[in-house]
Parts: sequence; structure tokens; C-alpha cells
Amino acid sequence: MSEVFLDSELQAKDYRRIAKALDISGYSLAELRSILEDEVAPAFASNLCSVAGEWAGWRENDVQTIMFQSLSRRRFRLLSWLKRVLRRRHIEQEWEKIAQFLEQG
Repeated sequence: MSEVFLDSELQAKDYRRIAKALDISGYSLAELRSILEDEVAPAFASNLCSVAGEWAGWRENDVQTIMFQSLSRRRFRLLSWLKRVLRRRHIEQEWEKIAQFLEQG
């Protein structure tokens, strides 16, 4: 799901591929949405604000490293809360696109 935070516009084929991976993950839709909001977004959303954001994608081991670092340093602060509010719209839009393909099967 880190792909939804790339500095490039995803195409239908990208959302279809993401949905396929999520479909076989064994997680419920609610769990997947929670993972996107609570784990993936805090680790990768800052890429969208970067002047030279990542656009080609991350290697799997890079995703694991970034996620681990993000989860290990997480603390509740006002700034963290504000960032979460600001990225909520992006998450909502991207989740709707993914969910369309999840519903199609």
C-alpha cells in the first residue's frame, strides 16, 4: 500500500495490482483500511510533501525498514495528530480507488 504515497499518479492497473495483493492477504477490509491509516500512512505520507518525492517505488526491503523505523519511533504528539488529519483526505481518495477493485474480485 506504500505505492499510494508515491509522487506519481497511479493508473487503474496499479490499483488493480494493489487490490489483488490485499485480497490474498487474508485481512478484512476494516483491517486493511486500519493498516493503511495507522501504519503505512505515517511511514510514507511525508513523501507527498517532499520537493523531490519518490516516484519510482520502494524495494520491499526498503518498505520493511521504513515501516519498522516509523513504528518504533511513534509517539503521540500534537504535530502527529495534525499530520494525520491532513493526510486523511488523500487516504480516503486512494482507499476508494483500491476498494473498487477489491469489490470486483
